[in-house]
Amino acid sequence: MKENAYISKKSIIIIAAVLAVLVLFCVWFYNSRAQGNVAVITHNGKQVGAYPLNKDRTIEIKDSNGKVSNTVVIKNGEVYMKSADCPDQICVHQGHKSKSGESITCLPNKVFVEVKGSNKSSVDTMTN
Repeated sequence: MKENAYISKKSIIIIAAVLAVLVLFCVWFYNSRAQGNVAVITHNGKQVGAYPLNKDRTIEIKDSNGKVSNTVVIKNGEVYMKSADCPDQICVHQGHKSKSGESITCLPNKVFVEVKGSNKSSVDTMTN
């Protein structure tokens, strides 16, 4: 009994089709999320504030000694972490967020920024 060590053309076509459908679904799902309208900032488990995304501003998060640990910027309907005094800088590199459900997390400084919106996305309305 000889085993085939190759994948048939039919199998490759099926795998490619499944991957294409998955990619299209991911793109559709990402683009169908609702635009957020508020950034909720939490520090050490306590809400610092909820800020509308339609008003440009800079929010400084201070540590227990009063030193600025993180700087959050809201500009042009997006929120991002401009600076942080943590060593890894992952939060700074997470980019601009504007869609409901997106977030930025700075674990060392315990800062969490979440974009929220009052409008349901088309994904939410499909299940109702």
